[in-house]
Amino acid sequence: MVRRVDDVSSRINQTTGSISQNNTGVNFRDIFEAKLKVEGFTISKHAQERILVRGIEIGKEEIEGINKAIDLANSKGVRESLVLVNGKAFVINIPTRTVVTAIEEESLKNRIFTNIDGAVIL
Repeated sequence: MVRRVDDVSSRINQTTGSISQNNTGVNFRDIFEAKLKVEGFTISKHAQERILVRGIEIGKEEIEGINKAIDLANSKGVRESLVLVNGKAFVINIPTRTVVTAIEEESLKNRIFTNIDGAVIL
């Protein structure tokens, strides 16, 4: 079943910020966080909400790219990096390996990124 973004965002509990469980009793956010921690980085609550609301798809290629970008930025001493992978932008805190925010390709035009000290474009 395909749901509109409004339907998904309405499932976010405004008090706790958690996403309600689906019919199987599995919490999407818990699965999502567990999968990404295994893959080598975490995603902040803010970034999780942006990914869900903006409908940003993160596949195996993006996960590998983010990990590669984190390693490259870390080797150069970068602390906060803009990472561009497959037209998607991620601001990442390199020392903690945490995605701080995410932006889809359509919203990148006329965008200013602040508080970064490096960029990795893959």
